[in-house]
Amino acid sequence: MADKLGQSMVGTWTKTTAAACADKYPATLTFSTGTYRGMRGEGQGMVWWDAGIYRLEDAKTLVVGTANDELVTYHISLEADRFEFTDSEGCLVTYRRA
Repeated sequence: MADKLGQSMVGTWTKTTAAACADKYPATLTFSTGTYRGMRGEGQGMVWWDAGIYRLEDAKTLVVGTANDELVTYHISLEADRFEFTDSEGCLVTYRRA
């Protein structure tokens, strides 16, 4: 089941959250099967999700390899053209499929 869930992430996503707390997340994310790459926006510094592995453990749990190679678990809401998560600091981040 996790493989099928992972396929629902495949593609390019654009961040729609403008809040300052979301600045550490890339402007654009591209998910492939099992790996992802984050791309910074203009003027954006280091991003927490730069490139690495990911997996959906179930429909509401995303594990991402972050910039320091730590595997971090996020509660996620995933729809066909949108996903959002809340990080450990309480920041709600939303992406839309490009």
